[in-house]
Amino acid sequence: MLHRIADLCKKIDGIKIQSDKLYDLKYNNPKTLERDMEIDNLIADIQTQCRLVANDKSKYERVFEDNGLPKNFTEKFLDEGI
Repeated sequence: MLHRIADLCKKIDGIKIQSDKLYDLKYNNPKTLERDMEIDNLIADIQTQCRLVANDKSKYERVFEDNGLPKNFTEKFLDEGI
């Protein structure tokens, strides 16, 4: 796995948000050409994101610092300004 578990979970959450938007667009909006085009684009984007997740088959390795924290753990908080 090329990314952290948290990144994978965020990607799945993003796909779910798009899925909810797709459902709402399809079943709660009047049919128009623009709506149908947006539906097609959402479907293509969701499928692409799912392919990326499915094809990420590299080995996941947890890397820890000497203090026991995950590598780059403190830098994450520095980047966020905490």
